[in-house]
Amino acid sequence: MTDLQLIIALIIISLSILVPIVYSYNKKIKSRNLNEKLKESVYVTEKEKIRVYLDNINETTRRKHR
Repeated sequence: MTDLQLIIALIIISLSILVPIVYSYNKKIKSRNLNEKLKESVYVTEKEKIRVYLDNINETTRRKHR
């Protein structure tokens, strides 16, 4: 084998090892970001529910004491 063929073979082998690792790492990062966004949205909706509930209580109390 010539040196050029040996270098090309090493490049192909190294890429066949590195590409799946990089792909799985990127997929894991995207999944983690999605989970963080979902947790944040659940927190925001819970906060919004609490705010609406408190507003309702305040309104009923204001109506009673007018």
